[in-house]
Amino acid sequence: YQETKSHLANLERLVRERTAALEKTNTELSTANEMLKIATDKARKMAESALMASRAKSEFLATMSHEIRTPMNGVVGMLNLLLDTDLTKEQGDFARTIKASADSLLTIINDILDFSKIEAGKMTFETVPFELPELIVAVMEMFQVRAREKNILLRHQLPAEIPVRLIGDPSRLRQVLLNLIGNAIKFTDNGEVTLEVSARGPVGEAACELYFAVKDTGVGISEEAQKKLFNSFTQADSSTTRKYGGTGLGLAICRKLIELLGGSIGVTSTLGQGSTFWFVLPFPRDKSGQPAPSRTPVFTGFSHSAHPALAAMQQNNTPILLAEDNRTNQIVAVKTLQKFGFNNVQLAVNGQQAVDHWSQLDACIILMDCQMPEMDGYEATRRIREQEKIRNRGRTPIIAMTANAMQGDRERCLEAGMDHYITKPVNPAELQAAIVKVTGASPADQQPAAATPAPAIPQA
Repeated sequence: YQETKSHLANLERLVRERTAALEKTNTELSTANEMLKIATDKARKMAESALMASRAKSEFLATMSHEIRTPMNGVVGMLNLLLDTDLTKEQGDFARTIKASADSLLTIINDILDFSKIEAGKMTFETVPFELPELIVAVMEMFQVRAREKNILLRHQLPAEIPVRLIGDPSRLRQVLLNLIGNAIKFTDNGEVTLEVSARGPVGEAACELYFAVKDTGVGISEEAQKKLFNSFTQADSSTTRKYGGTGLGLAICRKLIELLGGSIGVTSTLGQGSTFWFVLPFPRDKSGQPAPSRTPVFTGFSHSAHPALAAMQQNNTPILLAEDNRTNQIVAVKTLQKFGFNNVQLAVNGQQAVDHWSQLDACIILMDCQMPEMDGYEATRRIREQEKIRNRGRTPIIAMTANAMQGDRERCLEAGMDHYITKPVNPAELQAAIVKVTGASPADQQPAAATPAPAIPQA
């Protein structure tokens, strides 16, 4: 009996201990679950806050891009028009100096916006065929005047074994080369600047890796400065009295672009003896035989001669409909079109007016701003396309001419029914090329058509 009683006591003690342990475990588990719930809620709130911050940053960036580019379009456009008038030599010098300053300001603005897009993960890249020699020649041409002014020899070396046709993002490659060559010329007072291109390893049938080197005989860079050269907002000379200006963003953007494209970038330099900025990029070779997209034309001044592909429209005084709410940009666009020989430009100050005018006009083309009061350009375009189907009316080419220059803006314009997209500040040569493209005009097949009288809408 005593032994049995002892066993029962032990069993009761074990039960109590196990029950206490189980209760403790349940308590700990409950506490852990509560902590996990708190941590999950906190992580969810942090993710929501991060998403909201990312959206706010993107919206701010898009707004800043639009608000900066809109007045810059007026500044650059008016200067182009001013330089095409009869100016005295002194006035011409003043205007060209202002134009150079405006171009420099636009470069800084583009650098800041590009850097912001990269940081926000909004940078996109093309994968299109292009011709490397054409791209390099175009880049070098842009610096010939600056090189001559500084009495610097500017040259490039492109060996015959380098493939001519590649696949990649020519605009980003051009951007990097423009930055590196521009820096080389800026920091070189005498001697030469050379762009050398060579193949890293054998050139295969499907792909190749190319080495680009921009060499100069300029001031050179110290070893200490080289360590921080590719950092954001950093320059080799950061003193307040430095001789050379700039934001310090250019090389940081180049590094980020090259790395995003799967390459590497670096510099070798000796103080007082010049520098070599190099980068390596992989490229698939283009074997399609399809023509490469034409590069954006460089505006070198109004030619004062009608483009042969547009002669019929100019001869017939066919109206062009301009939808633009900003008064300064209205003047710039109208005067630019008049320089091209289009004297019948009809004006709409919002999307609703654009739709109303289109319904009355036999316009050959519509230049459509995107952000306008009452009705924006996207909705105006959609309504025009709907009315074309209802009325069984031919398609009117529409070109977006907008300060919206962020990721997805081009696609949004095309999805709305527009045929082409150019950004402000508008390059007059690009505008002329866009008009030729969307109208399907060509010098060989463009024949004068019978003039169609336009309704009486006030002319801009």
